[in-house]
Amino acid sequence: MTLTNEDIIKLRDDLRASVDSTSLYYGRLLEWQDFLTNHYGIGLSNEYLFSTGEIFSVIKTEGKTIKLTPTPSLPPTIVIQRLIYALDCFKNWHYGLLGWNCEHYSRLVVTNESLSYQVMYSPLAWLNHGGYHPTAVKDFNEYLNFRGLNDLIQ
Repeated sequence: MTLTNEDIIKLRDDLRASVDSTSLYYGRLLEWQDFLTNHYGIGLSNEYLFSTGEIFSVIKTEGKTIKLTPTPSLPPTIVIQRLIYALDCFKNWHYGLLGWNCEHYSRLVVTNESLSYQVMYSPLAWLNHGGYHPTAVKDFNEYLNFRGLNDLIQ
């Protein structure tokens, strides 16, 4: 999926309108299951999360069994800022189940580690660097550094 500048502006506006810094899910890595697959996203509030799947969007948490992942994360305010900049940084990257999926993206924003445990523990892990994306952390940190956002590099 390629995001246009207009897409990014709309997603940022939707994201900012949905945040609640006092909520449990704010800036946290979230996991939920639909049918047979696990999905990952970033909490904006207890009512909304940002889905980093094949289609980026702010979605309601209602009706989903949300799990907070037991992952050490960056401070929530930093996470939300990183999410906003990640939209532009990765606007031309294409979703791929093994190579660049919702878990890679979400974990990168929340922890600065681009890893998919779903891929790592699958029999196909050898096809994708054992579950790690080989350049995403470097690419994102260089993007942030170039824009003078070193406080968002962790």
